[in-house]
Amino acid sequence: MKTVTIAGVQGFYGDSPMAGAMIAQSGIAQYLVHDALSELTLSILQKDKLKDPEMGYARDIEIFTKMVWSVALKKGAKIVTNSGGLNPLSAAVKIQSILKQLGLSGIKIACLTGDDLMSKLEDIQQKGEPLNNLDDGRPFSENTFPVTHANVYVGAKEVAEALNQGAQIVLTGRVADPALTLGILVHEFSWNIGGNLLERDWDLLASGILVGHLLECGGQASGGNSYAEWPMDYNISRLGYPVATVFEDGSAQFFKPDFMGGKLSRNTLREQLVYEVHDPQNYITPDVICDFTKVQITELEDGKVQVKGAKGKPRPDKLKLCIGLMEGYLTDQFFFFSYPFAYTKAQKFIQAVQEIWNTLPLKIEKKRFDIIGVNGIHGEAAPIPSEEVLNQMNELGVRLAIQHSDAKVGKLAMQAVVCLGLNGPPGVVSVPGWGNDARAQLGLWSTLIPRDMVFIKIHWIND
Repeated sequence: MKTVTIAGVQGFYGDSPMAGAMIAQSGIAQYLVHDALSELTLSILQKDKLKDPEMGYARDIEIFTKMVWSVALKKGAKIVTNSGGLNPLSAAVKIQSILKQLGLSGIKIACLTGDDLMSKLEDIQQKGEPLNNLDDGRPFSENTFPVTHANVYVGAKEVAEALNQGAQIVLTGRVADPALTLGILVHEFSWNIGGNLLERDWDLLASGILVGHLLECGGQASGGNSYAEWPMDYNISRLGYPVATVFEDGSAQFFKPDFMGGKLSRNTLREQLVYEVHDPQNYITPDVICDFTKVQITELEDGKVQVKGAKGKPRPDKLKLCIGLMEGYLTDQFFFFSYPFAYTKAQKFIQAVQEIWNTLPLKIEKKRFDIIGVNGIHGEAAPIPSEEVLNQMNELGVRLAIQHSDAKVGKLAMQAVVCLGLNGPPGVVSVPGWGNDARAQLGLWSTLIPRDMVFIKIHWIND
């Protein structure tokens, strides 16, 4: 039975290239898959693009091209990545330039576009699509904020087509995370992905999504960020990222390189299996709706773990569209209070800040006061110990955060409470950064659109 070996070597924008570099050098994988995008990441990339129209892609493509992709290409491996973000064409040109500098010419780079629908939003609404918000049902016509970007989650079909046409690097925009891997498998095994599909076809596509889902977060499948293998009695500084040998019937055997740290086990894979999956019986992707409830994960010899048993249902009629909105600016500042009476000091400080801000002729839309070490992560969901207990802590932090529509308001508001560093509760330390510019606050409007409104195009970047 034919097999293909795929390594998941990036789980997010900013992930370390070290694991990918070692896997590329070893030559153990035929494909390297990089997942660099999330809904948050698109907002981050949009901030870059607002400053420079040529940006909007994951900037770590530069270090990955130098340390990972150039090595992998020399070994005969191929790269599939959604690092193109909001600007795949510009990213592809950048990659080509770096490869030339490294002496690699003639590399076939396929660039996928068409997921960017920002310029088509008005036309889509005029055709009768209200773009109702998935959270509260409101039509997009009620939105009052400027649109920053609009990208639709697309599937594996064009990834497979690009590989069919000889691509050595496939660079995409908002291709759904596991669809990157599914595209490879559709190409390698000639799985059916369009037209009238049989039950077996849907099961194969679901199996491909399962493999892609287990690979997409990189080191999470091989021991990183794991409660399932707590207390993590293995090396995490040289974490070995997951590799899957996939069989033509959709089953797969996962492993991590022996020469790297981490731990890939039944526990780590089943933990990743339910990561970001709201309904395991109906995991919706652009290409297939997956049922993961019958998945079997079995530990084999030699540190390998077998995964099989995903079932598939016909793909959804609509695709998810994420519309970014410019909702104003965020300004924050940190303070820390020391023992004794750290909690009482923090409360006194917050009271003084609120009183000062209430006297200012500034428009502040939202205010937030978090006490780090008490409710800084879980907010109101966190149980608060008694003041007596909290006052025994060595130190506590206070985060002041405000949202505002005028970029100048944040600096003025924070400058107004500087005096509390000298005039407020004793034993206070402020984190440096007074006077920093406010950060753009981008919101998200998630909705659905008919798939026949989306057209993906393959571009070729040639020497």
